[in-house]
Amino acid sequence: MKEYNLNENAGSNLPAEVGVWGKVKNFLFQEIDLNKPIVLELTPKEEKVLSEVHDFLFQDIKFPELSDFLFQEITIFGRNK
Repeated sequence: MKEYNLNENAGSNLPAEVGVWGKVKNFLFQEIDLNKPIVLELTPKEEKVLSEVHDFLFQDIKFPELSDFLFQEITIFGRNK
């Protein structure tokens, strides 16, 4: 049986530089630590815009006419139920 030394000439046929596809592939398939918090450094203008977008998305939207219609008393056969 013939023995092979895997450590010998292991890197001889590998590319010398990492190409664009290799960089993209390494970025897309990197391991992510889910316990590590994401930190954003924002300028004051970016922070203002972000807070305005947040306030817009999470504002209380009220439709008084719809609320009155949905929660009105229902009369069936002349009796209130």
